[in-house]
Amino acid sequence: MSEQSFNITKIWTALELLKWGTSYFIEKDIESPRLTMELMLCEVLKCSRIQLYVQYEKPLTDKELSDLKLMISKRVQREPLQYIIGKTEFYGLPFFVNASVLIPRPETEILVQKTIHYIQTLSEKSNLSIIDIGTGSGCIAICLAKHLMRNRIVGIDISESALKVARQNATTNEVNVEFIRRDIFKELKVKQPFDIIISNPPYISSEDMQELEPELLNYEPKIALTDSSDGFEFYRRFVKIFKDILSIGGTFFLEFGFGQSDKILELFTCDYECIIHNDLSGIPRIIQGKHKTSIIEK
Repeated sequence: MSEQSFNITKIWTALELLKWGTSYFIEKDIESPRLTMELMLCEVLKCSRIQLYVQYEKPLTDKELSDLKLMISKRVQREPLQYIIGKTEFYGLPFFVNASVLIPRPETEILVQKTIHYIQTLSEKSNLSIIDIGTGSGCIAICLAKHLMRNRIVGIDISESALKVARQNATTNEVNVEFIRRDIFKELKVKQPFDIIISNPPYISSEDMQELEPELLNYEPKIALTDSSDGFEFYRRFVKIFKDILSIGGTFFLEFGFGQSDKILELFTCDYECIIHNDLSGIPRIIQGKHKTSIIEK
């Protein structure tokens, strides 16, 4: 099986293309080969996966075949599927993504879930001030806004191109989030401290960056993946600035990487009372904390 055997002058049905593409992606060692081909076909045919199954015998037009061939070529070059089709889903919501933003990961849904669950246990669930640091596509802030109405939600990022994507996603999902350009390694002034701080910062070390799959290493924004150091620079900064930007009764939720929990606890437990949450695989993934003047709610 080769890409050359995909002759766009031939009449191809969706079913034939699904079979061919699945085999081709298996040959090229592409993850989730059948699902990848299904989603590409859905994109060029402008249909859902359910609709795809009821029009398997539909022949594709020359334009659809040409578009599909280009998508296949990009994927075997290891460009992420989400960038190719320009969208993904996170926490049940649609998000536009491009090379300016990190592709939302399933494990980050746990970060959102833990934050929402915590806020829903509070006696005062509204009129909270919430900030998402390093918002990227806006997926975290937007999901919070969708589930936690009547609260002020702010998303900050150093990248203006990322903020442009975030604002587009807020419009698509019909939520109100303030997206602001800020560099947290410079002076960060706030009018009043935030009740909730949430962040999925860059935590891959410069050493570990070299071990990443081509999809991440060659396509996703490095500024969103690594701190170009040991992977803990953002957390060291958080330890300092949270003293000023987190309210006395406030809580923070931060995602971190595999094998980093001991160091993360070492950084935060001097000044904050913390607990660690595992992801669905049982891997420590999130630190939740408060100033030591407060007793954390478990």
